[in-house]
Amino acid sequence: MKYLSVLTNLVLIIAFFFFGSSLQAQFEGETPELVVLPEADTGLNADMTRAAKLYTNLMWAVYCRTGEYNLPKSKTLYDALIDDLESDGKSATLAKNKFLSPQDLSFIYTARASLRFPKLQDINGAEEDAETAIELNPENVAATWILAQTVTNRFYRMERNRNDKKATDLEKKMFDLLKRVVELDADHNMAHLYRGSMARELGDIELAITSFKALTRIVPYEYQHHKGLAELYEIQNRLDEALQSYERVVTIRPELTPEMTGVRNRIGQLYLQTGNYPEAIKAFLSILAPIEDSEDSLPSKADSTSIPTTRDISESEIEAHLGISLAYQAQNDFEGSEFHITRVITLLEEKAKRTRTGFRTRSRERIELARRIRDARYTLGQIYLKFNAPQKAVQTFAKVLDDDNEYVPALSGIGMAYQMQDDVKQAEVYLRRAIDLSSKEELPDAYNALGYLYAEQGINLDEAEALVRRALKSVPKSGAYLDSLGLIYLKQGKLDAAIETLEQAIRYLPDTPEILLHLVDAYFEKGLKQKAVQTLEQAILLEPNNTELQQRLEAVKPR
Repeated sequence: MKYLSVLTNLVLIIAFFFFGSSLQAQFEGETPELVVLPEADTGLNADMTRAAKLYTNLMWAVYCRTGEYNLPKSKTLYDALIDDLESDGKSATLAKNKFLSPQDLSFIYTARASLRFPKLQDINGAEEDAETAIELNPENVAATWILAQTVTNRFYRMERNRNDKKATDLEKKMFDLLKRVVELDADHNMAHLYRGSMARELGDIELAITSFKALTRIVPYEYQHHKGLAELYEIQNRLDEALQSYERVVTIRPELTPEMTGVRNRIGQLYLQTGNYPEAIKAFLSILAPIEDSEDSLPSKADSTSIPTTRDISESEIEAHLGISLAYQAQNDFEGSEFHITRVITLLEEKAKRTRTGFRTRSRERIELARRIRDARYTLGQIYLKFNAPQKAVQTFAKVLDDDNEYVPALSGIGMAYQMQDDVKQAEVYLRRAIDLSSKEELPDAYNALGYLYAEQGINLDEAEALVRRALKSVPKSGAYLDSLGLIYLKQGKLDAAIETLEQAIRYLPDTPEILLHLVDAYFEKGLKQKAVQTLEQAILLEPNNTELQQRLEAVKPR
C-alpha cells in the first residue's frame, strides 16, 4: 500500500538524520567534505517533507474522530488537508510524484464524507465528498455506500410527496446506487438491507426478496433477516417458502419471547392455510405448553372454564386456542374443536371481567372484547351445526342473540339448528328474520336453508326456488345449494332439471349420501331404475351401516 511505502520513507529519513549525527561525532566535530552529486533532484526532499506533513495531518484527523468530543476537530483537520491538496495544483504534483494516487485522494474524500454523514448530519457536504471520491475512484465501495445512504435519507424525507418528479428521480438514483454497492461488494449486508427494506416499502417485492435472500446468506444466524424474508414470501402467497423461513427463525431463536411467540403463531396459521393440520396443532401447542406447565395441571377437556386470576392472559394464548380449534374442526375432531373454542370464550370473558374492574374506563376495549366473545360463540355454534349437535347449537346461538337480537349470522345459525331438529315453525321464524335484516348483505346460507326447508315441506316452492337461486348467485359452485335447487325441481315435477342439477351437485360433493338419495328419487321418478339402483349402491358404500339405505335397496332390487 502507498501509505506503507511513504511511512517507510519517513523511517529512512529519520534514520538518515540519526546516523548523520553519529558520523559527525566520529570526525570530532569537523564537517566532512560534502560531495555534490551531479544532477541531484533537489525537489525530492521537499515532496517527501510535504508527504510527511500530509500523512501526519491525516493520522491526526483519523485519531480525533475516535472520540465524540473531537469530531469537530477531526472535521477541521480534514478540511485543512483537502484545502491544502486542492490549492495551487499541489495535488497534481503529488500525484505525479506518486506520493498520492487517485485512490489515495479518493480515500481522503471518503473519510471526510463518512464524518459528515451520519455523525455531523451534513448531508449535502457528504454527498459532494462522496461524489468526488467516486469520480477519483469509481471502484470505491465506501464512497458509493455513503452516497447511497445520503440519497436514501433524502428520498425517505421526500416520500410523502410521491407524485413529485424529484422524488421519482431520487428513487431511481437511490436504487441505482444501492445496486452499484452490491455489484462492487456482493457481501455488503447493509446495502442489501437498505435495498430490501426500501423495495418492500415501495412495493417491489421481488427485489426485496432478492435482497433479503442475500442477507440470509451473508448473515445466516440473524433471525430478523429470515423473518423479513418470510413476510415477503407471505405477501406473494408463497406459503411453503414462508414456512421454511419462519421455521428457521424459530431454530435460531427457540425461546418464547413475545416476538418469537408471534412467529410461532404465524407458523400455525400458515400450516392451517396449507392444510397441514397436525403441524398447525404442534405449532400452537408449543405456545401453550409453558402456560399450562405454569399451572398445577393441564386443563382437562371436562373443564375448560378454569382460569387462574393471578396470571396474565396474552393474545397469543387466545389465538393459539382458536387455531387449534380450527385445525381439529378441519380434522373432524368434534371434542378437540369444542374444547379449544370454549377455552377461547373463557379467556375472553375473563379479560372482559378484568376491564370492568379496572380503575379507568376502557369502553373501546370492552366493546372490542364483547365483539370477539360474540364471534367466538358464533364459531362454537357453527361447530355444533357441523357435528350435528343442533340442541347445543340452539343454546349457543341464543346466548349470542341475548346480547344482540339482530345479529344476522346467529339468526341464520339458530334457524338452521331448529331445521335440523325438524322444528319447522321456529326455523322459518329465525331464517325469515335473518333474511329480512340482511338487506345490505348477502346471506347465502340463510337463503338456502329457508329454501331447503320449504322444499322438504313441499310448500312455497316458487319462493324456495328464488331463495336458492339467490344463494347460488353468491356461491355458484356450491354442491349444497345445487342439491337444494335439485330437490325443489324434483318437488315441482321438473325431473330433467332435477337430474341435471343433482348430477352437477354430486360433482362438487361426490361423497354426500344425502345428495345421492335425492338423485335416486329423481331417477326413480324418471323411470331410470338401473341408474337409481347404482346410485343407491354408491350411497351404501359411503354409509355401509345405514340400515335404512339397505332396506331401500332390497326393496327395489330385481328378485
